[in-house]
Amino acid sequence: MNRKQWKKEGRKSLKSHYWIFVTVCLFAALIGTEYVGSLDFLTADKGETRVQRNVAKGKKVLDTIKEEDSATLPSTLTDNFSDSLIYDLLNRNHSKAEQKANANEKKEQQKTGDIGGIIAVNHQKGVLATVVNKISSGTLVVTVYSAILSLVGKDNSIASFIFVFIALFVMIALWVFFVNVYKVTMKRIFMEGTTYEIVRKNRFLFLAKVGRHAKASKAALKWTVYETLWSLTIVGYFIKHYSYFMTPYILAENPDLTGREAITLSRKIMYGHKWEAFKLEFSFILWDILGVATFGLTSMFYVAPYKEATYSHYYKFIRQTAFDNEIDGCSVMNDKWLFEKPERKDIKPYYLDFKDIRSEGINLPKEKGLKGFLAKWFGLVPFMNEYEWDYRRIQTNQAKVKHLGDDIDGLTYPRRMFSLPEKEKSNRESTLLYTRRFSFTSAIMIFFVFCFIGWGWEVCLHLLEKGEFVNRGVNYGPWLPIYGSGGIGALLLFTRIKKYPLATFFASVVFCGAIEYITGASLLAKHGARFWNYSGYFLNINGHICAEGLLVFGVACMACIYIVAPVLDDIFSKLSLKLAVTICVILITFFVADTIYSRKYPNLDGMSTKSRNEYIKENPDAYKHQLWYVLGINYKNYNDKK
Repeated sequence: MNRKQWKKEGRKSLKSHYWIFVTVCLFAALIGTEYVGSLDFLTADKGETRVQRNVAKGKKVLDTIKEEDSATLPSTLTDNFSDSLIYDLLNRNHSKAEQKANANEKKEQQKTGDIGGIIAVNHQKGVLATVVNKISSGTLVVTVYSAILSLVGKDNSIASFIFVFIALFVMIALWVFFVNVYKVTMKRIFMEGTTYEIVRKNRFLFLAKVGRHAKASKAALKWTVYETLWSLTIVGYFIKHYSYFMTPYILAENPDLTGREAITLSRKIMYGHKWEAFKLEFSFILWDILGVATFGLTSMFYVAPYKEATYSHYYKFIRQTAFDNEIDGCSVMNDKWLFEKPERKDIKPYYLDFKDIRSEGINLPKEKGLKGFLAKWFGLVPFMNEYEWDYRRIQTNQAKVKHLGDDIDGLTYPRRMFSLPEKEKSNRESTLLYTRRFSFTSAIMIFFVFCFIGWGWEVCLHLLEKGEFVNRGVNYGPWLPIYGSGGIGALLLFTRIKKYPLATFFASVVFCGAIEYITGASLLAKHGARFWNYSGYFLNINGHICAEGLLVFGVACMACIYIVAPVLDDIFSKLSLKLAVTICVILITFFVADTIYSRKYPNLDGMSTKSRNEYIKENPDAYKHQLWYVLGINYKNYNDKK
């Protein structure tokens, strides 16, 4: 094979595994392992940002700050941040650093702006805005230092030493056990992609599954240290760079090797191939220039994965050449099936349990009509019976059979044939329980549980922030339908995409955002009042939705779909049909009555303070129609707020 063929094979592999290859390179760039420059397209020159500050005698002036930073996380920090604030801390001037950090944070809190004239980028309210402000202003760093100072007394010298020690320890640990060793994981994923049609997402955990993450981290560290030391000599760096070129590939093939063993073997198999490797790398020069011209866009979405795929095929060639030439020590490159598909007869002895698992799961006939439509698209069935319990058992087995079957069919790397046994999940953990079908009664009760959880969350949040109990929501009962609708809607509507967690997360964010925006806008239009207001929150749209809320909804939906709903369904499925129906009828009756009443006389407690005062001003007798007042319960005296 020659350079042209390696690159041709690299393009074929990239075409077959485009998205997972891009994801691997994108993650490497994000954590700083490789291809960091390909993220330049995420940086935007935002020109001049005007920030208001107060001066003496009540006058206000506008500071003009020129920024170049991420469009989503703007910062008022100047380039001398590390030279000023950190410098003050290291020179034991804690009070001065604290003043600078507080001043920076105030500037952040005053910032306003928008994206496309629609999405507001404000920093006044919310947890997300607070986090952004504290990180970008340096307050978080000063807070950590202050905590250390409080533990050691007033001795700034000791505090400075501990601060530097902890910072260095954390940075080094992250780099050694996460950033640097990720190179080995990268090579493994790309090498599996050169041979097999399917590369599963769990291959990111390959080193952990074979129990060699710490050993591979130590080996990768030694290789990086050697190469760094050689980089101090210009000529030595270029020679050793290509001598050590195959080290991460060797470790990816056999993570049981030490760093010295992998480096030594790389030197041996690259003997006589260093110039060849240089020409292969240099052949991408025009692609690299295009990447610079497109601010890293083409680099991330094509060139980087193209390079890695090509280098994997090149390693395959070098490896085979080493065996042909009987290079001493090449026998440790013992993962034959990484580059060669085994025959079915060779695989079967490693998967003897496959036949037993598959025999337990025989496909049941598919339902037709409305029942079949609801089951297929929404995962809903009328009630649990013997047929449904059998179907659930089959789903459990089919999930495991699918993974084992792909190994046996040669579509994925046969994990059980690897020299180091991979950890396999237990039968319950390995089943996709979230693919189950829910009965009508179970779905209804799950909806109300989500409503109760949402109500409790809102009440507790307000109690912690304001120190007072407030019945949140437009309804009077202990439920927030918006949470129930979002949770049960995501659970049922995303039945067909549940096996894709990332897609499910983004779909949940969009779905819940749409529900919250429509609900907020509708309530504002009907009652002329806001029941929540995100104005001033980081990335909000008309005060109805904000980034912070959407992220919470997205994470909550993931928890509901993959954890909470299956657990609740296990509980509710054990109830007798009669009892389940009775509970559902009672809940629905109270909920419908509450909804009808609150549409005409909304819960004043659920409104934001400003909207409630305005609403009472326009409707002086509104408090008389509050459910508590009607029932004769002395809950709150709204008459004082007219």
